[in-house]
Amino acid sequence: MMLLSFVVIAAVLWWFYSRDKATSLNPVWMIFFVVISMIVIFSSGLRPEKFAVNNKAITEPLGPLSYEDKMRHLEDQLKESPNNADLWFEIGQGYLLNGELKPANICFGYAIRLTEDPTANQYAAKATAQYYLHSQLFDEDVEELVKKALALDEYNQAALTLIASDHFVSFRYQKAINAWQKILDSERVDVDRVTIINSINQAKQLMQARR
Repeated sequence: MMLLSFVVIAAVLWWFYSRDKATSLNPVWMIFFVVISMIVIFSSGLRPEKFAVNNKAITEPLGPLSYEDKMRHLEDQLKESPNNADLWFEIGQGYLLNGELKPANICFGYAIRLTEDPTANQYAAKATAQYYLHSQLFDEDVEELVKKALALDEYNQAALTLIASDHFVSFRYQKAINAWQKILDSERVDVDRVTIINSINQAKQLMQARR
């Protein structure tokens, strides 16, 4: 998680400073926003301590393992069940959290292909990996993945956060706020409301600063 956050922070800061309007923005706010955004994106389950095989957390039968050991265990399981979509998805989560975007994207692709009815989280995860793999480019492929995720779950937190993040870094603050607000409107218990409200307030402050 920490490595991926630093990767994204570096990319965002470079992007901002390469723009004409970058000097009018406070880079501290940018760093704060990116860290908060990544927390929100992965709050739906993309955390190494929540790795599971066949719906059972691997920390229960295997004891306190390191991140590397958990990944190795999942890969060993995959060798025995190469068509297990859940394992492909879990391994993809591990790669994503470790900042290895290309293998994460590949794993999510296999998870989708091996699932009879792909889930919103699968589509959103692949969209996230592909978006950051291509230097935060919200291209047609990412857009299609996000549309599929939202068609299955219109309040999917990962998909909406990705949309909000892209609007934010493109200075479309009101649209970012609208996407975050939709997450709040879902009233789902797993939503980190404090984090999202802080992100909305940051966007509002930047809107005011540009006036």
